[in-house]
Amino acid sequence: MKHYPKSHLRTALILAFCLGIAITALPERKSSTTSIPVSLTIHTSVAEHDANITLAETQSTPASIEHAIDRAPLVNEVVVVRKGDSMSAIFKRQGYSAKDLHDIMSLEGPVKALKKIMPGQSLHFAQTSAGELSEFRYASTPLKQLIVTRQGEQFTAAWHYKEPEILISYKNAQITKKTPSLYHAGKAAGLSDNLIMELAFIFQWDVSFALDLRQGDSFTLLYEDVYVDGEKVEEGDIIGAQFKNLGKTHTAILFENKLGQKNYYTPSGGSMRKAFIRDPVHFSHVSSSFNLKRLHPIHKKVMPHRGIDYAANKGTPVLASGDGKVTIARQNNASGRYVVLRHGEQYQTKYLHLSAFAKGVRPGKSVKQGQVIGYVGATGWATAAHLHYEFLVNGVHRNPRTVKLPKANPISKAELAQFKKSTMPILARLESVTGDTRYAMSDD
Repeated sequence: MKHYPKSHLRTALILAFCLGIAITALPERKSSTTSIPVSLTIHTSVAEHDANITLAETQSTPASIEHAIDRAPLVNEVVVVRKGDSMSAIFKRQGYSAKDLHDIMSLEGPVKALKKIMPGQSLHFAQTSAGELSEFRYASTPLKQLIVTRQGEQFTAAWHYKEPEILISYKNAQITKKTPSLYHAGKAAGLSDNLIMELAFIFQWDVSFALDLRQGDSFTLLYEDVYVDGEKVEEGDIIGAQFKNLGKTHTAILFENKLGQKNYYTPSGGSMRKAFIRDPVHFSHVSSSFNLKRLHPIHKKVMPHRGIDYAANKGTPVLASGDGKVTIARQNNASGRYVVLRHGEQYQTKYLHLSAFAKGVRPGKSVKQGQVIGYVGATGWATAAHLHYEFLVNGVHRNPRTVKLPKANPISKAELAQFKKSTMPILARLESVTGDTRYAMSDD
């Protein structure tokens, strides 16, 4: 440094001193790793706040969430029963718990009806939005509905009945060339099969629908139409009917006695029911009448025909004409399969050429009037399917068409006054639609 001029050295020292003062005067720099407090509050928009539940709210108010689920609307679905379905199959297919079904079926009582569900019937399910079964409904009839309801972890079941509205309707029909039978005339008048069968039942003791119908015969009936919520759901009872046949008028009125038993009676209180029905095969026609000098179609010689032949399709049900006991049910060459019934000490009926016996029909068994005892066939000496029917009184063959039949008991004297009071309006209605003025409405 001794070689540098002194003026240069002085200048360097002054510069160094000034630089040190400048560095000292600069502000201190903070470290980049120093922590700075930051707020964790998340500010959301009003829409976001309404649409979301914070973690803190979820943890602090679980009861409110459960209450919201309870108030959630039920999801309803209708299931139509398929062929071969069972409740187990339906619950599995719809994704419902097998435990729920077990708990429901364990209730017994009304739920036994669920074992008899039929194809085409509808089952109504209600579930929460979470998919839990809440309610189940099954209508066995339009008027009767089973309701199963969840209550906590259990179910309750009860039948609920709808109150129907009953309206009285009437129909008139006539036997003509185009409608020669009860069935054809009834269908032409707009009657259902059930009403036609019921009408046949009412008059079966007095009218032979296979033998006695003639052109010009007519019938009128008053019957119940059952409505629920303004819709017709079924037909009720025939409450009154009149049948004009072979110049004679038969009138029947429905009456329910103190025991709740319903039967049909004449206007004077006599029973329409007799000990025997006229025709053991409904809706057939007579192919051969009672004739003691008939030419036999197979043997071609005169042989007594001690009964009536009813031509009908093979398999048509054959009914017991009266209460009785089976004495014979077997087969031979002439009669084919046949049944003999005894009705007390005085009467006996025979049914020949059956294709088969009804289940349980064998000697010693009792049968009721109208019970199916066999089926029309062509066994034995028969040229076509038919029933040969015989009626014996004290061992003697009588014409089933003309034999006088014993009647059932009439209205009891104790109920006769109530019978006349309750049936008078029905007779008056019959009068209004038939023009028969024999029964006038009383002042009562």
